[in-house]
Amino acid sequence: MLRPVCHKTDEHTSYLQALDDFGIAELLAKLSNYCEQQEQQTLAALLISQLTQSLDAELVASYLSALAPSLAEGIALNRQDLFPRIINQKFSASSVDLPDDFPTTAKTPRFLYGDKLRWIGSDTDWGTAIGRFYSFAPHLCCWTWCYLIWLNKDSLSAAWISADIAWEEDLEPLEAEPML
Repeated sequence: MLRPVCHKTDEHTSYLQALDDFGIAELLAKLSNYCEQQEQQTLAALLISQLTQSLDAELVASYLSALAPSLAEGIALNRQDLFPRIINQKFSASSVDLPDDFPTTAKTPRFLYGDKLRWIGSDTDWGTAIGRFYSFAPHLCCWTWCYLIWLNKDSLSAAWISADIAWEEDLEPLEAEPML
């Protein structure tokens, strides 16, 4: 660890660290493609001020609620690489309306009725697809397929439920029944 030469150096290092921690250094770097240094700082301050003033508390609360599991996973695993994927998702109130062009632009479902499926990475729960529906997935901020899974009697969750639902992205084909 480097020892600061003087109090002023320590303050400068802390200042640079704060700029980096809060993404301001990256913002300034991106703005450098468009304007000179003094303009960068002014524009960055203006953008941050506009963001602060335009925050919609209800929208932020809905966004955080929808992304809570992903955020919690990123925090628990100390996986900051997950945050850009989460933060870049766009969510608007109109997103929850059935798309006007449904079913034309809906992607083809990956799984069919009767397919044996399991939750990705799980050896405890698996079953048979007995239904599916197209729904808005708040954690993805888009519409996608959700499946109704009739749980195998040997599935751990079958002790308290017969069927469960899962988003298409959370399922994979069951190659062979897990050994419990």
